[in-house]
Amino acid sequence: MYKMVSLRTLFACFATLWLLSGCVTTSKETAELADIVFPAAPDPARFIFERTIVSSADTTPQEDSASMGIKSLLSGETDVSGKGFGKPYGIAVYKGVVFVSDTIHRSIMRFDPGRGQFTEIGRDDPGALAKPMGIDIDAKGNLYVMDATKKRVMIYGPDGKFIRAVGNNDDFDRPSAVAVNPEGTRIFTVDTGSARGKPEFHRIRVFDPVKGNHLFDIGHRGDADGEFNLLRDATVGKDGLLYVVDGGNFRIQVFNQDGVFQRKFGEVGRHLGQFARPKGISTDAESNLYISDASHGNFQIFNKEGQLLLFVGDRGPATERAKYLLPAMIKVDEDGRVYMIDQGYRKLDIFRPVSLDAKAGFLGKAYEALKNMKPQKDAKGADKTKKTAAAKDVAPAGQADEDDERPVDVPSAKPTDAAKPADAAKPADAAKPADAAKPADAAKPADAAKPEKTPKSSQEDMQLKKDPKLKRLGGG
Repeated sequence: MYKMVSLRTLFACFATLWLLSGCVTTSKETAELADIVFPAAPDPARFIFERTIVSSADTTPQEDSASMGIKSLLSGETDVSGKGFGKPYGIAVYKGVVFVSDTIHRSIMRFDPGRGQFTEIGRDDPGALAKPMGIDIDAKGNLYVMDATKKRVMIYGPDGKFIRAVGNNDDFDRPSAVAVNPEGTRIFTVDTGSARGKPEFHRIRVFDPVKGNHLFDIGHRGDADGEFNLLRDATVGKDGLLYVVDGGNFRIQVFNQDGVFQRKFGEVGRHLGQFARPKGISTDAESNLYISDASHGNFQIFNKEGQLLLFVGDRGPATERAKYLLPAMIKVDEDGRVYMIDQGYRKLDIFRPVSLDAKAGFLGKAYEALKNMKPQKDAKGADKTKKTAAAKDVAPAGQADEDDERPVDVPSAKPTDAAKPADAAKPADAAKPADAAKPADAAKPADAAKPEKTPKSSQEDMQLKKDPKLKRLGGG
């Protein structure tokens, strides 16, 4: 009788704890339903924060919360973190599959939520990577990786198998990024150069991806049109033009694919519409430009004329959504979703246009499929999704980014309230420059590793322009 009572009591205890674990999870999920949108009310929302990816567990099947509650009680096992980022940098997206370069793991981390799979590219010879940084994908799904140590562009097929390498040690000084046109006929490599290096290294080098031969160069060190100072990233837009982040000159330069200068915009400053440490660049279907800034802790959206449309995110603690310490590369996918890497917090944040349903698009459909999947078990019954990164593979949060060399002779930010880029024409019904308040969270470049608490007013000091032509941005 005593044993019977004990067993019943034990069962009742477990049942109660199981229910409580479900209640806690439900409460947590309910709390997370509060949407974070940009811009803030009362202006119409254009983008909504959708999710964060920090490890393989975020794109592979996991046990439901109730099962995990019982399992943790019985075994004490709570680690479902998967393999996390070490030091993420580059980002590329192709039909719902997300690729992230990681300089500590020395691989491309491939997240495929539609199939519930996580794999790594570039771990083994002949295509082993040493320091993968900027990455891009062509229309056929071929992956291009700039290896800063090997000083080559490593090319992989859609299946992840190594195809060939382009370039050699003599071609680059400090290569950091790569862009490819959709047809896959030209590779545009970014050679950042250095403050004390040769001036000719601050350039874009163009290669034939099939033959591997060098075609021509764009630019050298300087501040005139078509010249660069510590350039950071490049992308080929839907309009066929090449957009380059000229970091040390705090501007964006635009070229055709033959290297002929078209236009520029941007200026140094700590206010919205200005640049402090511009890093990554991407474009959407309307040729709007999305530019991440490691100092502002956000990404800003401009139209192709250089007029500021919107900013998304700001600096803040890692415990809050859409808060950043050290943004790196950025990418806009086929459906308009925006992906931004934060090296400091070792995460990838994803934003969705409000006009796009959460279940729509390549990524939306992929996550819907993931919900119905079960965790895969190996021969011993262990959950394959539970492998974690070794301690030696994990970088401490808050460290400097990969290309953290500061430009020399950088002018200090002017204490003005101008929020518009220097070369941008003012829209007829745009907010006046005086209305753009100084964001308290936009730190100077030297302070990039010190997150500050951001007042709510920073979300209100720049709202979406009221030009009807721009309403298509993010829907609405």
